Amino acid sequence: MEPNNTALILIGFQNDYFAKNGILRGVLENDERADNVLRRTVSLIDSIKSSGVTIFSTPIIFSSDYSEILQSDGILSAIKDANAFKEGATGSETVDEIKSFGDRIIEIPGKRGLNAFMQTDLEKALAENEIKNVIFAGVVTSICIDSTARAAYEYGYRVIILDDCTAGRTDAEQDFFCGVVFPTYATVSDSKTIINWLTSQSSSASS
Repeated sequence: MEPNNTALILIGFQNDYFAKNGILRGVLENDERADNVLRRTVSLIDSIKSSGVTIFSTPIIFSSDYSEILQSDGILSAIKDANAFKEGATGSETVDEIKSFGDRIIEIPGKRGLNAFMQTDLEKALAENEIKNVIFAGVVTSICIDSTARAAYEYGYRVIILDDCTAGRTDAEQDFFCGVVFPTYATVSDSKTIINWLTSQSSSASS
């Protein structure tokens, strides 16, 4: 795994999840974990921003009438009922901590569901950047992280999921997915390991 063929994919770093007054903030039962996920992810990005790792953000945004949501039940229906992730609303915006990195993070628009590959140019962008390895950070572990990471595996990418930069709806859910589900198709790691790996790669390249 080399920095130049590796991408960090950010999912759900939007105000409706991470802002204190976010509409869906309460979905994440462990409030402290949400704050820690954001803090650790920002630290990770800050550590890799000078490396060859490509960084993508995949926000989920719906039109004002939610015409894209056809389901009458499930998580998407709940998002519609909560009036979350609406185009033009503050809640749909990327959190300031992530926006502060500017053009270093490539935004992939078009996400309207659980899987960030669906109806977006994510696969095209990964191919254009000759990516072979994808690292995931964000929320929610059992929904968008699992759906997108599983799809990445089926596309043939090596998948790494950061257990300290993702959050489930509950701690039990987080532990179950990281300990039981993800290992069936991904490597479960943490941000410190990725930072140390990049540091070692940089040292090797300069020696």
